[in-house]
Amino acid sequence: MINTDIFELHAQPDGIYLSCNSTDFKENDVYAFLKEYGIIRYDFKAIRNFIKDGQMCKICGRNPSLEKDAKVLVSMAGDRMSASITIEPPFFAKPWPKLEEVIAVLHANGVKIGIDKVAIQSLLARKLANETVVVAQGTPPVEGSDAYIELIKDPDKPFEVRDDEKIDFWSRSTIVTVHPGQEVAIKHPLVNGKTGVDVTGAAVRAQPVKNVEFSFGEGLKRDEENPLILLAVAEGQLKNDKGRLVVLPELNIGNDIDFSVGSIDFTGAVKISGSVREGFHVVAQGNIDINGMVEGADVDSQGFVIIHGGVRGMGKGTIRANNDVSLSFADQATIRAGGSILVKNSILHSRLYARRAVIALGGGRHSQIAGGRVDAGLEVSCNILGSEMGTKTEIIVGTPPDMLEKRKVFTSEIKRCDENLERIEPNFALLKKLESAGQLDDSKRAMMMDLTKMKFQLQAARDNMQKELDDLEEQLALVRDKGIVRVRDICYSGVVISVRGLNYIVHEPCRFTSFIADDEKRCIVLKPFDYMSGHLGG
Repeated sequence: MINTDIFELHAQPDGIYLSCNSTDFKENDVYAFLKEYGIIRYDFKAIRNFIKDGQMCKICGRNPSLEKDAKVLVSMAGDRMSASITIEPPFFAKPWPKLEEVIAVLHANGVKIGIDKVAIQSLLARKLANETVVVAQGTPPVEGSDAYIELIKDPDKPFEVRDDEKIDFWSRSTIVTVHPGQEVAIKHPLVNGKTGVDVTGAAVRAQPVKNVEFSFGEGLKRDEENPLILLAVAEGQLKNDKGRLVVLPELNIGNDIDFSVGSIDFTGAVKISGSVREGFHVVAQGNIDINGMVEGADVDSQGFVIIHGGVRGMGKGTIRANNDVSLSFADQATIRAGGSILVKNSILHSRLYARRAVIALGGGRHSQIAGGRVDAGLEVSCNILGSEMGTKTEIIVGTPPDMLEKRKVFTSEIKRCDENLERIEPNFALLKKLESAGQLDDSKRAMMMDLTKMKFQLQAARDNMQKELDDLEEQLALVRDKGIVRVRDICYSGVVISVRGLNYIVHEPCRFTSFIADDEKRCIVLKPFDYMSGHLGG
């Protein structure tokens, strides 16, 4: 007999009988009770009557073929990484299997690894019949990772702007430049995976991983201390050349400098096939060669600037070069050169300054200087100076004002260093005397060390400035007694000419003329155009 809080089962020779200790049950409770004890075929009519009146009734006959022992069914996942069991319950009062019996069945079905005894014990304790429960788990493989290259400086990465970010689109640049010693890329090495095991004990291997190496050319090398780092060894533009990273010492722009390229700030030379549009800038430590025009933009070179199409300044931007500037024409432009400014055609309403010369002789009658102001250290030469309308045009030749300003600054700074050294010397001499007498305490010794350091710094600064001043004086000596303005065709009235501080206003047009300073007469005198030709104002 099986007895629970509510139901009882009785095995009689003629059949199985069902009774109850309480009428507080539902129809589903009866069917669940019968299922738990392996009774799967019964008299539905008798069951319905039992549910109504709760009277003991015969629910099925005795059939030895249905009175089975419990059966453990094993199923395995397709990848064999887990195994489950389903227990068909024993009939009536036959016993449920024990833990060891279930494990034996698992072993017999090939399950040897990762068996969860706790899960099996729970299933048996609760007598979960005909329910599939996972009772074994394999150990999955740990996947590795491929090696990959992280670009610290990415030449192909588009310019990014956050939603809340304000940006000067004229100042930004899409050109990526690098400097020697700068990290360009880092290699993250591959990580091998770890082999797992399925419930049968078979190895489950992780997916194979791939290696990758740097692909680079000129201007780059591996870091000697850490080969996983790629370093730049040259100044230049970082480019992706068909999958290889290279550093190019010269930057070549195949179109205009506009919003598609952005402004340029480059460490080498720059060649631009198009023009430089309004509001942008091109800065280079090397030469700058522009095939088109410069329109209201800034161009600044530590070397030479060549502008084949000329400059239309519109009163904006400046062209600067440490050496010469060469261009087709200048209109409302500002140009400063550490050497000479060479203009093929006209210079109109512009402000030009050259440490050596401004020459506009290449375009015949189009080589004209009209309007604005031109300063040069040695010479200004053109075909036509001024205009028939009497446009005010100023030409100033002589000692370059920037050099005079530098001389003034150097002289002032050298004087300041000398005064500070004079103030330090008495105190320093006194402390040295005390040191010789062995009378320096710690505070005075610290003071002497500070004064010594200050004295060396001041003296070094003074020596450097004196060297620069001496070099500057040599340059000034070269131009001190020189200066000439040459006009090959015609100089119109209204032009104001200054040579080495002496002024001359042109009241009547003159032709084939040179203007030079006569130091004895303290005035400007007129000479033929080819006067002292080839001696640059000598």
